[in-house]
Amino acid sequence: MRALRGYSSYWAGGIFLLAVTVVDLATSRESSLAALFAVVPVFVAVNGTRRAILVSGAVALVMGALLSWWNFRAADLDFFARDLGIVCATGIGLLVHRERLAREKQLVSVTRVADVVQRALLPVPPARAGPLDVAHSYRSAADEALIGGDFYKVLSTRWGVRVVIGDVRGHGLRVVRTTGMAIGVFREAAYDEPELDRIAARLDRSLERDSGPEGFTTVLLLNVSGEGVCRALGYGHPAPLLRTAGGRVHETGLPSSVPLGLGLPRSGYAEPERTMALAEGDELLLVTDGVLEARNAAGDFYPLAQRFASAPRNCPPAEVLAALRRDLADWTPEAHDDSALVLLRYAPRRIRPA
Repeated sequence: MRALRGYSSYWAGGIFLLAVTVVDLATSRESSLAALFAVVPVFVAVNGTRRAILVSGAVALVMGALLSWWNFRAADLDFFARDLGIVCATGIGLLVHRERLAREKQLVSVTRVADVVQRALLPVPPARAGPLDVAHSYRSAADEALIGGDFYKVLSTRWGVRVVIGDVRGHGLRVVRTTGMAIGVFREAAYDEPELDRIAARLDRSLERDSGPEGFTTVLLLNVSGEGVCRALGYGHPAPLLRTAGGRVHETGLPSSVPLGLGLPRSGYAEPERTMALAEGDELLLVTDGVLEARNAAGDFYPLAQRFASAPRNCPPAEVLAALRRDLADWTPEAHDDSALVLLRYAPRRIRPA
């Protein structure tokens, strides 16, 4: 990659040299534009290699001498001043190059640390959890970031497989912090609490303290048993889509309460759960608003249910999500919001008796 940057600098410097030479030859022979050649090595230093800087400086010296000869001024003080300027500019270019390399090295180090931190905040779900095959896909609205305001987690517990997917309101570093906190709270509560509404209550209290009165988080909680019984609770989050083994897609019609972080009733109230019985090969697709609100050039929303129905079925879940992600990218090439997809395929593994 660095070599490619060097070649681009050669071309840019060469075009500049050629343009100045043509203009100089087309103007009066009593004046010369060769002094402009001093710009070339500094310009190349912006993204070029050390060799590119030295070569551009040498070529600039030769071209300056030729133009001076053409203008019959090869031995005057202006000639030596121009050459000295080109030599000094080449030295400055080398200093700029050295400083640039030091900053790039520092940036690479910081980027690696940020990458590790982001992956720790949003760890990759297991490909297999209990009776489920799991796949996931995440795209941040910021090209430089791996995570944003969307999050998900899949855990195998004694009560079954616990799944969460959520969307934190807002943008920026505060949202990333809230995302990490929500994942941590869910991870602890999923192992401790027998009921989904108890997990939601713990998430709500933590989010309320962290986000303040203006913040909230949409959350969807699932519990899938080994027998394929799926219980779901929604808090302002899009309901999952169910695709049967035969390829038919159904909207689950999950009742949804207010988002978390706004303060749930502390006692005497329980959110209605939706219970579904999964057959072998059934798939649940969980998404965030960034998928449902994606628009094409005509302003049409992404038809998720239709595209999910036509997505490939006889392949691993990761390939299903890859096909959906490509289709979504074709629908709206530029992401304006974070988007997450999680696919759960009920595929119980039967242990044959010896």
